[in-house]
Amino acid sequence: MIKACSFCLFLTLLCAPISSQTINVSSFELPNGLKVILSPNNDMQTATVCIYNTNGARNDPADARGISFLYQYLLFDGNENLESYDHILFINKMGGVVSGRVSHDNSVFYEVLPASEINVALWLESERLKSLRLEDRNIDYHKNEIFARISRLGDSSLDFKAQNWITAKIFEGLPYAYPLYGDINRMRSLNNDRIRESYRKFQNLSNIYLIITGKFDINELKAGINKFFQNIPPGKRTPEIVLNTANQHGIYSVKNWLIPGLKSNFIYFGIKSPGKINYNYVSFDFLRYYLTDPRISRLEHMLNKVNNLNIEIESNYTDYFEANALTIQLSSTERSNLERAKYILGQEFSALTKKLIGNAELKAIRSLMEIDLLKSAYDPEERCLRIGEFYHMFGELNFLDMQIKRLRKITSYDVLESAKKYLMKENQVVLNVYGE
Repeated sequence: MIKACSFCLFLTLLCAPISSQTINVSSFELPNGLKVILSPNNDMQTATVCIYNTNGARNDPADARGISFLYQYLLFDGNENLESYDHILFINKMGGVVSGRVSHDNSVFYEVLPASEINVALWLESERLKSLRLEDRNIDYHKNEIFARISRLGDSSLDFKAQNWITAKIFEGLPYAYPLYGDINRMRSLNNDRIRESYRKFQNLSNIYLIITGKFDINELKAGINKFFQNIPPGKRTPEIVLNTANQHGIYSVKNWLIPGLKSNFIYFGIKSPGKINYNYVSFDFLRYYLTDPRISRLEHMLNKVNNLNIEIESNYTDYFEANALTIQLSSTERSNLERAKYILGQEFSALTKKLIGNAELKAIRSLMEIDLLKSAYDPEERCLRIGEFYHMFGELNFLDMQIKRLRKITSYDVLESAKKYLMKENQVVLNVYGE
């Protein structure tokens, strides 16, 4: 059982099967090749304008890893008609939110603002696409800022160093092995002309989806899109990078770090798991919920409720298309408690490869996963991101219907097979961090 039988029954009743859900999604393409995806929701009073770029850090040239991460900051640094960070100020004054991030598989930038001001976001995004400022002083400033920030993290954060070590081991041979920021020394010395040249390949309309969700008048919106985007020159689509993850060798590795003066001891378990494009992704995600989700954590129950080890448990899960890593971090001032916790964790993994999950637990966890999926579909930024990613991976617009169907098909046998495949020792790295 997850924690107690009564808890499972309560949660199962609380999260009874939800009726079939759907969202309205449609698309069209401008003559210059820009793909426009619309998902209206008149229950909202806001609109979200999202630029989804199919380029991410894995598209960076081998000798310029980190260049996409640098663009993440330059994109807010002004253009022909706007000064640095005017983009953010315009939206914030309307009560809106601006954000963006570069991942390994994509890059996403968005504005959430009052629905009546949607044309402001369209104008701002079109200005950024047409005339981003890439002057030497801007580029040098952000290169130095990234260098300083990552250097500080490397010097001060144990978690940062541990995650980098685990990622490098689990994804060895794949672009995911490299941090988003690449080699900060190499990036700091990279020629600025090279940065400007690569930007033209990174940011062109053939790599971009313009995704708009929330409340809008379709005719007014299309007029705004035509006004601001149709005169942007077309670009040449960047070829997709195909990764071969099927034939990777086993990754099992154990490392000990002894750190003088460390007050709390740590054990990090890194588990290689399927990417989002893999059919097994949902069943492994079920295992992740079962083991680590704070609402139902099996590990919390076994380590602290049953065995009274007083272990702090944290987990981190990557968000990649073709391979992922689940990191489970256990910490305690008592090293003997950690060693006991390590043994129990191994026993739990072994049990999951031999025994079916009970029906009550299956229904409870599946319901929680479905609720979280529905919540993401009605969060403006998450909705844009999920639409873009699903279209990028599968060429399908309505992520919600397909994801719910996959989730509802999960059986105890699927979970068992996923455990057999991904919880084996050969699929793990272990990092012991102890005080000296």
